[in-house]
Amino acid sequence: MPRPSPSEPIRVGLLHSLTGTMALSEAPLVDAALMAIAEINQAGGVLGRPLEPIVRDGASNPQQFAAMAQTLLAVDQVATVFGCWTSLSRKVIVPIFEAHRVLLWYPVQYEGLEQSPWVFYSGSCPNQQVEPALEWLLAQGKQRIYLLGADYVFPRVTNKILKGQLRHRHGDLAGEAYVPLGTTEFKAVIQDLLRLQPDAVFSTVNGDSNLALYRQFQEAGLTPSQMPIMAMSMAEAELQRIGSAAAGHYACRSYFQSLDTPANQRFVANFKQRYGANRVTSSPIQTAYTQVYLWRQAVERAQTVSSEAVRAAAYGQCWDSPSGEVCCEPNHHLQKDCYIGQAQADGQFCIVSSSPGPIHPLPWLGVETESFPTAAVVIEMLAEVSRGVQYSWELEQQSHRLEQAMAQLRQEVGQRQQAEAALTAANAEITNLNQALQADNTRMKAELSVARQLQQMMLPKPEELAAIAHLDIAGFMEAAEEVGGDYYDVLPGSGPQNDHSRVTIGIGDVTGHGLESGVLMIMTQTAVRMLQALEITDPLVAFKALNQVMYQNRLRMGSFRNLSLALINYRDGRLSISGQHEEVIVVRASGAVECIDTFNLGYPVGLTDNISDFIAQHHIDLGVGDAVVLYTDGITEAENCDRKFYGLERLIRVAQQHSAQSAQTISTAIIADLHAHIGNHNIYDDITLVVLKRKV
Repeated sequence: MPRPSPSEPIRVGLLHSLTGTMALSEAPLVDAALMAIAEINQAGGVLGRPLEPIVRDGASNPQQFAAMAQTLLAVDQVATVFGCWTSLSRKVIVPIFEAHRVLLWYPVQYEGLEQSPWVFYSGSCPNQQVEPALEWLLAQGKQRIYLLGADYVFPRVTNKILKGQLRHRHGDLAGEAYVPLGTTEFKAVIQDLLRLQPDAVFSTVNGDSNLALYRQFQEAGLTPSQMPIMAMSMAEAELQRIGSAAAGHYACRSYFQSLDTPANQRFVANFKQRYGANRVTSSPIQTAYTQVYLWRQAVERAQTVSSEAVRAAAYGQCWDSPSGEVCCEPNHHLQKDCYIGQAQADGQFCIVSSSPGPIHPLPWLGVETESFPTAAVVIEMLAEVSRGVQYSWELEQQSHRLEQAMAQLRQEVGQRQQAEAALTAANAEITNLNQALQADNTRMKAELSVARQLQQMMLPKPEELAAIAHLDIAGFMEAAEEVGGDYYDVLPGSGPQNDHSRVTIGIGDVTGHGLESGVLMIMTQTAVRMLQALEITDPLVAFKALNQVMYQNRLRMGSFRNLSLALINYRDGRLSISGQHEEVIVVRASGAVECIDTFNLGYPVGLTDNISDFIAQHHIDLGVGDAVVLYTDGITEAENCDRKFYGLERLIRVAQQHSAQSAQTISTAIIADLHAHIGNHNIYDDITLVVLKRKV
């Protein structure tokens, strides 16, 4: 590819809610990022090139976030994205960033128990915000705590952590309640508080719902001196709108506008000068500003905007932010301070408590700092907590929708005889959903077992590979603990022409894990075999048909899954490669190595309705003794106990060392070296390898 012109802008994405219930909180984060970009451009840009911001609206809707993330990465082709607020929107788009291998910078406090190599979590994790806030409340004699949250992943997981901390610190759980995002009615919650009389309310309510909460709290005669609210998701922007109803209550943040330091005073002055004297800053605002500078610093260190290089360069980077110095750790979180502020009538917070210094991020509740043999197992189990809460929440939403459908059905059918049967069926479905909630862990284990069996059943048999006359072929697949959707197949020529001199090899990787990914893998295998049987060898025709099948089935399933897929046709010493997957490694009989990048040969299958414009083909001649190595990223991204990847260079080196030997020997050597690298660490993704050599 030609190198970009020094004057060609670097596109970066900004993805936040500019409309909907979260716009009050999120829209100012776009302003903060735009301010950082303007300052950077005024100082000469990044690598001598200006930054061009592309702003997209998530509209407070997870599906809209997913659509806009896809647009930013596939259409706008940005180098990185800064965005999201709710964990629900983040969890929906993370698989899209993992598929495109582009970094997402997430600026808001969250529940922890998550780590992706393609996400930097710039906000606070629980040990930097939630735990210090609870410790402070208990130290003030507030023993009986009422947990109030918006009904989605962050509040529910956070409150699980809080309940454990309360028991550990001899506090008491006075009550617990959740309200839908965007709610403006807190009557039932207020009645519960009046009845239970807790010492304090621990709030994870988000967005403009905070306006209704504080005003109705005050109207009910509840006061901060009697029952203070400690908020995790209320800052200066919300406080400015709430007014005096919030005065006297508390918030815990890594930053407040009232922080009295020269760096913060400059930041606040510049923000007001740019956006107006009435505008306020906040912890998420300054984090949205800071993470743009952290990305720029990592790019300058890496001397490229390539996400993999920037990720490695970001580790250990520090920056003097408006909140103080922040440092990026290898776990993709930042060291940062913690402050507790009391809301004032003027719309600002008076800082009443500060951490002694920056707090190291512990997204896995501190387990990651321990060295006992099963620490990795505990971390994996903790990750299941967040995934399980999200799955349970989704089932509850389905249950609520069914209950609403039942009510509507009663109203519509009235006295009709069919009503009884319809209501009985709906009741049975609700009962099944409730039972599914209780049996969630069992179901997940069963799904993984089924997926693992299906995956192995579809692989080509050794005798099939041995029967191919012109090629020496070896295949290997090992399922991860969370079975994904790796796919490979080797198909000799067939159909009406019965062309046995042609061989088709398919290899791909479905995003995500579990039964859903396994089913999409089987669909892919079946569709490729059908194309082979029909002797459809034109890559444009083949991928157009494959994509239509996968896209339509994905929509029918209500799935966000898609897959990378490469099809390699061999005939008379010539390889034809099409489709987007990992690099194709060719080790010549002379020992020379060639790597074919497939990025421009295709597009993720099933992601959008038409990928015809992206399909291309690359041809290479294969001499006798030349070897080809095909793999999925479960190999190159396999981690050891130090979180280091196995990497493409090591894979090539081992293949080159054994290239004179049989395909099976090359495969065995690579897998043995891979397991030596992994050691006792968990295998997070399926491992798939295909090696072929031309025999005659």
